Amino acid sequence: MRETNDAKKNSDYLNERGLFSKPFPITSTKYEDFSNSDIVNHEYNYAVITSPKATKVLNKIVSNNKTVFSKSSKIFTIGLETKNKLNKLNFSNVFNANSNSQSLIELILKNTCQSDFGLWIAAKDRSIDLKKILKKSNRRIEILEGYKTLPILKLCQSIKKDLINYKRLNLIILSSRNVTITKDILNNYNLFKEVNCKSTLFVNSNKVAQKAKTLGWLSIKTIKKNFTKDILDYILELPK
Repeated sequence: MRETNDAKKNSDYLNERGLFSKPFPITSTKYEDFSNSDIVNHEYNYAVITSPKATKVLNKIVSNNKTVFSKSSKIFTIGLETKNKLNKLNFSNVFNANSNSQSLIELILKNTCQSDFGLWIAAKDRSIDLKKILKKSNRRIEILEGYKTLPILKLCQSIKKDLINYKRLNLIILSSRNVTITKDILNNYNLFKEVNCKSTLFVNSNKVAQKAKTLGWLSIKTIKKNFTKDILDYILELPK
């Protein structure tokens, strides 16, 4: 239960390793036009990226404006997936945290100084206020809202049939927001009660699990892994 491209990629990974899976896209990504923004006319000492989706924005900035960043500029990412994506785009000075905001903050503080000026390439619908948190430690960053994720509230017919016909369902949901969107989608089709009774939610943190509980999900399994691949590999090892 992810953004369209991520859902397909993760589902393909499971299928290729012998576990039957189908993608269930619940969000899509819309990139913003920031070409006329004053933000991209400043020079920055480093950039912060909290999603692989932001790599497209960063690469566009570097390609269009050589004075803001270069491929050797210092980049901080929230996880290894984003770092690997940037490395493939020939960014050479990338630091990755352990897929959580606290480790990202610690990484930035350790590798920057008070005189540095950073750019956070973020989503419009972000869940943390990184700028406010870093300001408390005398770090300055500007925010560029480069994209937003939009919920897909319409069920395709094949997914709807699967949700109704399968006796057991395992749903992989890796964010609190996506837990909420999933319930909203099911409520739109009066399917939440039926799906909830026969589903196990696999989530990636206690925070997401707590959100699921408050929304009424009954069966929740927390996998304490930092990276999506590790979560999927853990699921592959579960008893069939």
